[in-house]
Amino acid sequence: MKGVLAIFRRELVLAWAGGSGLFLPAAFYAGTIFLAPLGIGTEPGLLSRLAPGLIFVSLCLASLTTLERIFQADLEVGALDQHRLSGLSMELVTVAKVMAHWLVSGLPLAVLTPVAALMMRAETPNLMSILPVLLGSITIFLWGGVGASLTAGLRRSGPLVALLVLPLFVPVVIFGSEELNHVITGQTFGAGLGLLAANTLAALAIAPFAMALALKLE
Repeated sequence: MKGVLAIFRRELVLAWAGGSGLFLPAAFYAGTIFLAPLGIGTEPGLLSRLAPGLIFVSLCLASLTTLERIFQADLEVGALDQHRLSGLSMELVTVAKVMAHWLVSGLPLAVLTPVAALMMRAETPNLMSILPVLLGSITIFLWGGVGASLTAGLRRSGPLVALLVLPLFVPVVIFGSEELNHVITGQTFGAGLGLLAANTLAALAIAPFAMALALKLE
């Protein structure tokens, strides 16, 4: 576990030092939310109905801006081979790397949800709106890590990563938008939150093994 924690801390430092790991997804997310009313109109009722779906679609697309870099650098310098030779569990290594990137790139997007809902004229934006986006962003980064591991050996793999993982994001958008709509319209959480959590648990159970296997084949 010490080795895995060291990798986790290293990934956090590299993500913060790079700058774009935080600011590029946040800028993409905020830009989409800011520009959407200019294209679809500023009628409050229309914006509040579109807000949940637009927030989750923006979350998915913003996350794609960082996914391809999760494993590429380590593969190029041979760090992944060193991890395998050291006897570390590759499943834990991949989860540590993905969660480090999520903390830097995904968590800030979830925290911005009440602000995004307010910009979209939501009726009652509150802190509870963070929960569906929080679960959704974890799931997105885990499935995104699978796509990143499958394309780690390719240059300019961003479009291919998007092609591979966007179908896996569909349940997140459907269930997450439903629950976010409940929150911002003043209702309680429904069954969709349980389905969203189940999707997150499924990603936690499957993605580490899929990422480790994909990296062994690189």
